[in-house]
Amino acid sequence: MFCNKLFFLFSIFITLTVKETIIASPHYPTDAQTEAFAKEIQKLEEESTQKVDELLKNEDFQAFVSELNSNIPGFLRTQPFSQKSDHGDLYIFVSFPMAEKGLLNLAIDAKRYGATLVLRGFIDGSYGQTVKALQKVIQKADQGFIIDPELFTLFNITVVPTFILAKPFQLSALERTQTPLHDRLQGHVSIQYVLEAFAKEGSLTEEAKALLAKSLLEKGELK
Repeated sequence: MFCNKLFFLFSIFITLTVKETIIASPHYPTDAQTEAFAKEIQKLEEESTQKVDELLKNEDFQAFVSELNSNIPGFLRTQPFSQKSDHGDLYIFVSFPMAEKGLLNLAIDAKRYGATLVLRGFIDGSYGQTVKALQKVIQKADQGFIIDPELFTLFNITVVPTFILAKPFQLSALERTQTPLHDRLQGHVSIQYVLEAFAKEGSLTEEAKALLAKSLLEKGELK
């Protein structure tokens, strides 16, 4: 994954460099010039690939990447968690203007029921500010968040908190073709209240009942 991203950056640099050369010319390139440019691009790509391979084999670079990975918080992601539920996917859409206590209660609830907390984006576009703002909540609840504006769009979320129980669907934004079958409820309520409401009346009553039963079983209240 890291190699792909690094190669991608090299490719952008190569493309922009050649593009600037073409734009700088006052005339359209001839066939011979186009062929020469194509060879130049191929040569640069081969050289960049070789440099990436050499970099990845460098022991100092490997140590740097290892240290970097160990220091990056795993509780804040820009893509949804890969773990899928057999009982439907439960999402809680939240935002930073919500009070810290409210976020903490939802985070604790999300941890218990296996729900995913979703934020639209970073605070002022800053990863650091976002981590700082959520640090206490994450540490106390031991529950992470995801950053996914596409999910807000997919479910047309305009109010927070909003609870969504959906049929499992592709989490990759490129693979989302339509809004999945789901139930929703808005308001400052508990997940138990939400699931009980869905279990009584909703499109996914069985999934809601299964999530409730699973939570009670893990808590030892159901045998």
